[in-house]
Amino acid sequence: MRHLIALAFCFIFLSSQAQACRGQILEDTLFFESLPNPPLNANLVAKVSLPEVSRGTATAEIIQVLTTSTTEIYKGKNFPIKFRFSSCGPNHKNGAEGIIIAKTGIDGEGRLVLYPYMRRYSDDRITPPHLDTDR
Repeated sequence: MRHLIALAFCFIFLSSQAQACRGQILEDTLFFESLPNPPLNANLVAKVSLPEVSRGTATAEIIQVLTTSTTEIYKGKNFPIKFRFSSCGPNHKNGAEGIIIAKTGIDGEGRLVLYPYMRRYSDDRITPPHLDTDR
C-alpha cells in the first residue's frame, strides 16, 4: 500500500512539472524588438505601456502609433488586450513598455480590443493572435 501511495504521489508530482515552462528562453513576450519580414497581417503596430497586466489580459496605453488601419487608435488612448497565457508567458509586469503587433476586434460590449501576436525569446518564433470566438 505504501508503494502505491508513493507511486501516486510521484505521478502527480511529475505531471504537474510537465506543465511548467522549461526555462526563461522558452517564454513568450508580447513585445517585438524589430518588425518581422515579411510583415504580419495586423491592424496595428504601436509602442505601448501596460499599466495593468493580468493572466491573459492587459490594458495597453498607446505611446506611439507606427502603423494602423483605423483612426480609432491614437497616442494616449487605452485599449484592452486579450492573449493566450501559459506557464511560458507572457509574464509582463505592470508598467512594461514595448512594441506590439496586433489585430483588432470588437468585444461583446462594442469596445475595440487588441489581439497581439506573441514572440518567443529563444528563437523569435511568432504565434498568431488568439481571437475570442465569442466576440
